[in-house]
Amino acid sequence: MGLLAICGSITADLIGYGPRLPRPGESVLGRAFLVAPGGKGANQAVAAARAGARVRLAGARGDDAHGELCAAVLAADGVELSAVVVHRGATTGVALICVDASGENQILAIPGANALVAPPAPCGAAVWLCQGEIPTEAIDGVLSAARADGALAICNPSPVNAIDPALVGRFDLAVVNELEHEALRGHLPERVVLTRGARGAVLLPSGEELPALPARAVDTTGAGDALAGVLAGGLASGMAIEDALRLAIAAAGISVEREGCQPSYPTRAEIERRLSSPPPAPDAPRSIG
Repeated sequence: MGLLAICGSITADLIGYGPRLPRPGESVLGRAFLVAPGGKGANQAVAAARAGARVRLAGARGDDAHGELCAAVLAADGVELSAVVVHRGATTGVALICVDASGENQILAIPGANALVAPPAPCGAAVWLCQGEIPTEAIDGVLSAARADGALAICNPSPVNAIDPALVGRFDLAVVNELEHEALRGHLPERVVLTRGARGAVLLPSGEELPALPARAVDTTGAGDALAGVLAGGLASGMAIEDALRLAIAAAGISVEREGCQPSYPTRAEIERRLSSPPPAPDAPRSIG
C-alpha cells in the first residue's frame, strides 16, 4: 500500500451547538459544548487512516494541552507523526465553531503553531496532500516534495482566501467545493474533483457525476475534510479515482450524521456497510462537501 503524506494544520476545535448561528453583536444560548481535535491537515489524516490508508502527517503544534490532545488522537489512529514539530512556548491552533440546529456552521480559526509549519521533506509517498491553513512556503514545499517522490500532488484550497491561487494550478489535482471552484476560476489544474454537497461530486474535465448517499445532517463541520482525506488515501492505495471518490462520498455522508470533526469520521468497515446498504433518503438531506 502506498503512503499518503499530508502537510497541514493541527487545531483544537472548540464547538458550541445552539438553535441558530448568532448575528453580529448577538448572544445565543446554546445547548452543548465539545472540545475535539481538528485542523484540516489532521482531520484529513485521521479520515484517511480510519478508511485504511497508511498516513504520515507533517505540521506543527504547541507544547500545550490542546497539542497533546491532538497528537494523542492522531497517534491512536495510526498516523505517523515524526514530521510534526512541537514548538515550545507556542500555542496549538484553535478553531471556534458554532453549529446550528440544521448542522450548518461558522468558524473562526486562530493559526497558532500552524503559522510555523515549514516545507516538508520527501518521504517516498505515493500521494501528497495539502490545504490552505499553512504558510505559502509550506504549500510550495509540498509541490517540491511530491516531485521528488514522483507522487501525485493534491491540493484542497480551503479556506480559499488563505492560499495563493497561482500555486493551486501547479498541483496535479484539486479538490474544491462550488464556492472555491468559482473563486479559483482560471487557477485550477486540469483535473478537479468538484464537491456539491448533497448532490455528490463531479470529476472534471470528464464531467462524470457521482451521487451522494442519503444522510440526515447533525453537524457538517469537517465533512469536506473527510472526503478529501479518504479520496487521497484511496488514490495512494492504488484505487481508480472513481472508486476512491465513491468511498470518500460515503465517508463524508456518515460524518455529517455525527457531532464534531474527527470524532465523526467512520472506519473502513462502516464506509463499506454504507455503500452496500445505503439508508433511506431523509426529508431534507444536507451538505457533505
